[in-house]
Amino acid sequence: MDPIKDLLKKSGMSNILISIIFGLFGIILYVFHEGAVKLISCLIGLLFLLIGVARLVNYVKGRGRGEHLNFDLFCGLIATIAGIIAIIYTDAIGAILRIIVGTWIVYSGITRAYLSFKIKGFNSSIWIFSLVLSILMIIFGIYIMLNSGAIITLIGSLMIAYAIIDIICLLYTSPSPRDGATS
Repeated sequence: MDPIKDLLKKSGMSNILISIIFGLFGIILYVFHEGAVKLISCLIGLLFLLIGVARLVNYVKGRGRGEHLNFDLFCGLIATIAGIIAIIYTDAIGAILRIIVGTWIVYSGITRAYLSFKIKGFNSSIWIFSLVLSILMIIFGIYIMLNSGAIITLIGSLMIAYAIIDIICLLYTSPSPRDGATS
C-alpha cells in the first residue's frame, strides 16, 4: 500500500467519528439555540474538570516516582482551572464558541485542501472533488468567524453541513480494501 493510502486509512475512522460528533453538536445548536451553548459550555467544563482531577489524583498517587508526573500536576491544574472557568462563565464561552468552531472548520478545510494536492500527485481524479469540498469548508469557517451577528441556528446548520461535507470527503478519499490488494 502506498504511503498516502496508508495515511488515509489510519486517520479515516477517527476523523469520521470527530465529524459525527461535530454534526451532533450542530444539531444541538440548531434545535436548542442559546440553551445549547450554555449546555455545551458546561459539558466541556465538566470534561476538563474530570480530566484535571484525574491528572491531579494520578500525580498524588505516583508522587516521587518520575518526572513525567510533574506533567500530570501541570496538566491537572490547567484542566481543572479551565473546567471551572467554562462552568462559571458559560456566557463568555458562548461568545467565543463561534471563533473556536470557525477556526476548527478553516483548519480542517486547509488540511483537506493540502491532502487534495497530495492526492493530485498520485494522478487520482478525486482531488478536484476533494479540493472543492475543502474550499467550501474554508468559506463556512471564515463566515462563522467574521459574522458576529450569526445566529446560533446558522452556526448549528453550518456545523451540520461541515460534518456532512467532511464525512463525504473522508469516505470519498479513503482507500477501499481492494486498493491495498496486489494483483
